[in-house]
Amino acid sequence: MNNILMSACLTLACLAPFASIAATAAAPADSDVFSTDQANTIFEEFRAKDTPALAIALLKDGKLVYQQAFGQANLEYKVAATVDTRFQIDALAWEFIAFAVLQLEDRGKIALQDDIRKYLPDLPDLGKTITIQHLLSSTDGLYGYRVMKSLAGWQPPQAAQYASALQLLKAQKAPNFTPGLAYSPGGDMRLVVLMRLVEAVSQQPFDLYSKEHIFAPLGMSGTAFVSDKSSVLNNVAVPYRDDGKGGYQPDHGDAVAAGPVVLYSSIKDLATWRTKNGAGVAPRDALKTQLDTPIRLDSGEMVKDISSITNYAQQHNGKERGIDKTYQTGNAGGYASSLFHFPGHGVTAITLSSGLAYNGSYGMRAAGILMEPHFTEPATIDYAKVARASLSTAQLQQHTGSYWSPERALSARIILKDNVLYYARTGGTTQRTLIPLSDNVFQMQIEGDDKYLIEFLGAGKARQMHFSMSGSDPIVFEAHAPTSYTAQELAQFTGTFYSAALNSSFVIKVSDGALAAHNLRTGVIHFKPVKPDIFVGDKSFMGGIQFSRSKGQGQGKPVTGFTVMVDEVRHLEFTRIDT
Repeated sequence: MNNILMSACLTLACLAPFASIAATAAAPADSDVFSTDQANTIFEEFRAKDTPALAIALLKDGKLVYQQAFGQANLEYKVAATVDTRFQIDALAWEFIAFAVLQLEDRGKIALQDDIRKYLPDLPDLGKTITIQHLLSSTDGLYGYRVMKSLAGWQPPQAAQYASALQLLKAQKAPNFTPGLAYSPGGDMRLVVLMRLVEAVSQQPFDLYSKEHIFAPLGMSGTAFVSDKSSVLNNVAVPYRDDGKGGYQPDHGDAVAAGPVVLYSSIKDLATWRTKNGAGVAPRDALKTQLDTPIRLDSGEMVKDISSITNYAQQHNGKERGIDKTYQTGNAGGYASSLFHFPGHGVTAITLSSGLAYNGSYGMRAAGILMEPHFTEPATIDYAKVARASLSTAQLQQHTGSYWSPERALSARIILKDNVLYYARTGGTTQRTLIPLSDNVFQMQIEGDDKYLIEFLGAGKARQMHFSMSGSDPIVFEAHAPTSYTAQELAQFTGTFYSAALNSSFVIKVSDGALAAHNLRTGVIHFKPVKPDIFVGDKSFMGGIQFSRSKGQGQGKPVTGFTVMVDEVRHLEFTRIDT
């Protein structure tokens, strides 16, 4: 399940129905364990009318037990989807990028401890060694491509994005952090760098390398990386979005990262990848094992992020109803993709669609046919059975207030009402009940089986709030006094702010009593004050900014610029200029 702090929408309310047209179904491996009729029932609701496509594959112990396609690959021409229909699979592509890198290591072409600049000397020297392993482990400290692209205020043509990503990287002067000593869940620049590494070492374009060394040997003829929208692919599902009026509109969206990160594949090919890769064939067995290896910091400490990358396959190791689970989800335009794997039980569910914001619930329900006897916890937590600590009003009151996570650019409030604590995002309307487990540990009441914990530490100005899920590393929030500015006081932050590194500017004005940043290409970002000189924005690429003043920080001194404060870009400066 995705991190609710990131405001991800992963509920059934996000899902659009679509008609079901069966394509093929493999015979179940064990009819006493798996029922095709039961699986078909999950998708029965989608047979009512013509709607976008969905395809699903379910595997048990490396064997295909269920494979179906539903709906229309093209609504206009009434082209039924099949198991060979191609979808853009977004984040599910990342596993193949990692596989290509590990394949080169296995062949002795590279070593994971090598400095990436050994192979790509044109990359900027950031004063710290960034290894291939740092890139695979999300511990590299490189700026994120999507954030940089938004801050730069332009959208290059699709064919130019691969080169433009590396061009944007040259704007970085120092890493977000010392590589190997910290972890960053964002930052898709590393994927582009890893693909460029494969090209430099193999002397082949990445799409051709992948076809020759990964897809073709397994017979995955329907899978291809695409770096140019002008490329022609056949049998591709048109991506759609529900228009809210009972119909659908095409929504191709933009590539989430540069160049050949865009991968098209079919459910048949992805099932083939899962059944043949590592199926007793050396060296793929060893590579598959390496893909599943948890990532670590240079200290050896294992990374346990709340919902992002935690293994070399660029997937997340988590839990579902008490059982170990590996998963990845993605979406681009109208496309959505999801993968759920239960390593201890050999069960895998893959779902691709062209008309949903999220499709994982269907894959999980199909997987549940095999997994239900093994789950050790219920699908939802019964909060009435949670052992609660009895705390006084004074004990609860000491935890209330405003909190800020400078690394993740997240702002939250803890509220006390009727002797009950509530968690809320700053500016949000949803309030989550906090159940006291002790005097400083609380469980958030939320639908599902994930156990969200909030722990309050420290006292006075050193108070912190640690937010974690099911044993993950915590997101750390710092307590602070609420800050507010009058419209007249906000005027000190207005002006034109320019980044020479990106050749980009934002005009900040006071609008309806609040700060707003304007850029012709990225639109308007609205800000709310969090701490003195620190504001939280309503767009992710400017989730937080901190204003700087002449001769150091201090209220009353002239504002000279601001620094971006988001996970993917932590030190980029915009300077106030005279216009």
